[in-house]
Amino acid sequence: MTEFTADTKVCKVDESLGLVFGFAMICKVDGERYFDTQDHHIPEDTMLRVLTKFMQEGSVAKEMHSGDAVGKYLFAFPLTGEIAKSLDIETKYTGALVAMKPDSDSTLEKFKSGEFTGFSIGGINAKFEEVEDA
Repeated sequence: MTEFTADTKVCKVDESLGLVFGFAMICKVDGERYFDTQDHHIPEDTMLRVLTKFMQEGSVAKEMHSGDAVGKYLFAFPLTGEIAKSLDIETKYTGALVAMKPDSDSTLEKFKSGEFTGFSIGGINAKFEEVEDA
């Protein structure tokens, strides 16, 4: 087991609420499997299982995948291709949509300034396996 990491994407910072919105995990882009910088792909069904467990177990935000909590995920939504279609949503990306509430103004400022461009979820371990191309 290794600490779970995935490419993520910050889409919006709402200063009035102190929330950061975006994708905590990206599964597909334009309908094609997405591979992160470590060449990992997270299938939509795996994302759904991981996101469920993560939200049930406390939804802690960390800084760069380590250390103490720097915030909490208040909202999460699994946007799979099937869920998007059932809700009549057209999207370029599928994955885990989140809203994170940083514990401090200094952490929120790192998102606002662009120093932080993604999310770090705490406490999730993953077992990666090699798979053949489908």
